[in-house]
Amino acid sequence: MITFVLGIQTTNAQALSESDSLKITAKIDDWNKSWEIKDAGLAAKWYSENADFTNAFGFNRIGKSEIQEYLTEVFGFDFVMAGKTEQTTLKLKKIGDNAILVITTVERKGQKSSDDKDLGTRKTSHYRIFEKTNDWFITAHLISDARSITTEKH
Repeated sequence: MITFVLGIQTTNAQALSESDSLKITAKIDDWNKSWEIKDAGLAAKWYSENADFTNAFGFNRIGKSEIQEYLTEVFGFDFVMAGKTEQTTLKLKKIGDNAILVITTVERKGQKSSDDKDLGTRKTSHYRIFEKTNDWFITAHLISDARSITTEKH
């Protein structure tokens, strides 16, 4: 079954409630906003205390505090923060009574490499598992970097 809630594609055997869809989407929006304003606290706000985070370059951190510490460092690199990010898709898939897989795709234009080379339009996919105890928290986040197999372009 595929349903749409306020432009969000949800795929699951059982319908995801509108309330849960809106809560999770707001948490994804916090992540996106944190990249605009360079706020590692906002970026890490919805991770669980034992969350597993791996970025597109394979850097892994465990736990909300380690993730926030790492993102504080990342947000300090001008070459990483150059450019503008746009989320292009958002999919929610219910994988259990208290678990949702959220897949987003993102395009970042104007980002640089550490040696100041333009990366062109960088495309990444984010796979997040949200689990609900008293609220929805991210327990796993994997970022993949989509690159061409025939060129160095993203």
